Amino acid sequence: MASKETQSPKRKPLRAAGLQVTTPRPTSASSPASPMTSAAPGTDEGVKPPTPLPAYEFLGYLPDSYGTRKLFLVARDPSMVFAYWDLDPVQYQEATRAAHDGKVFLELYVPGEGRIQQIHIWDSHKNWYLQVNRPDTAFIAQLGYYRADGSFEVLARSAEVRTPRDDLSPNTDATFVTIPFHLSFQQLYDLIAGHIKPGEELAEALARLEKSDFAFPFQARIPRDLSAKETDELFGYLDDEERRRMGGSFEITEMLRKRYENALSSGQWTSSAGAWVTSVSSPFGASFGKPRGFHMHVNAELIIYGGTEPSAKLRIDGEKITLSKDGTFAYHFVLPDGQFHIPIEATSADGVETRSALLSFLRITDTVGDVRNTGQPKMDEPIGRKK
Repeated sequence: MASKETQSPKRKPLRAAGLQVTTPRPTSASSPASPMTSAAPGTDEGVKPPTPLPAYEFLGYLPDSYGTRKLFLVARDPSMVFAYWDLDPVQYQEATRAAHDGKVFLELYVPGEGRIQQIHIWDSHKNWYLQVNRPDTAFIAQLGYYRADGSFEVLARSAEVRTPRDDLSPNTDATFVTIPFHLSFQQLYDLIAGHIKPGEELAEALARLEKSDFAFPFQARIPRDLSAKETDELFGYLDDEERRRMGGSFEITEMLRKRYENALSSGQWTSSAGAWVTSVSSPFGASFGKPRGFHMHVNAELIIYGGTEPSAKLRIDGEKITLSKDGTFAYHFVLPDGQFHIPIEATSADGVETRSALLSFLRITDTVGDVRNTGQPKMDEPIGRKK
């Protein structure tokens, strides 16, 4: 037994950069030696900590607003436009103080017609979808407020935008040409080089020669215009929905071909009644009738907004909600059919006071005839749906 003078002095574990290094204890021959570990407690062995980025890599945080007072308006589709603007909280507060009713509005105008929509916005709002249901129409949006004398002070005005058409284009000029896949453009050019007119494009020359007696080493398919009877038959066969969402000529031709074959096999048509479907490369030639544009669509959206003390804690259906700097909040949902109960609760920062509200919504849609859902931006449905 070793004396106190001969015992080895105890060593404290070494610490370096948060890692603890211990000296291994001697092991007996009968027990295997434990491997040394250099991993910090609570970390996976062998995983290196992430290297911090150098200071010059951090370019700073983007501001909530640049305060440019610019308003942009774009057409999303024939029935909806989208407005977004850059107004900082100071500019918004200055506008509310100058307004006689403390409100800032987003207004939508049709040039030459006047205002068609007006929406009260809050400083937490940065954009808005506006349902217009007016294809091929020009729109202008503006932000502003009403003074005590009733005049409207404009903070920002958008450029004029036009919604796209929702029907077939009146331009029916089209040139169809057969371009075989097994020949390159150079081979096609060499084939008809002596017949191309000055300034004529290759496709134009091909289309002209395919209608003549020029001998091609491939089968040229020559389209023809539909007669008035064939046009009426075509649009009478398509329903309103198909007329509204007509795609390319290939898709429509294939759809009509399949329908014709099914009708022919069931005895609904004779073999000559729909023969024109397979004789043209596109069912729409230079003459066709205008389909009926009568339709109806309807939908609903839900906006929940409010405010409390900026330091308070707010929960909607039990979920913690982040407030804006002035304590306001706003949420935009689609509103499908169903019943929704949405509890909202605000608790003071010290936890002493609690105030709550229960918002209940019920939508039941009943339609008669062909009524479709109006298009909407991609949004979540409200929380709190009841089965």
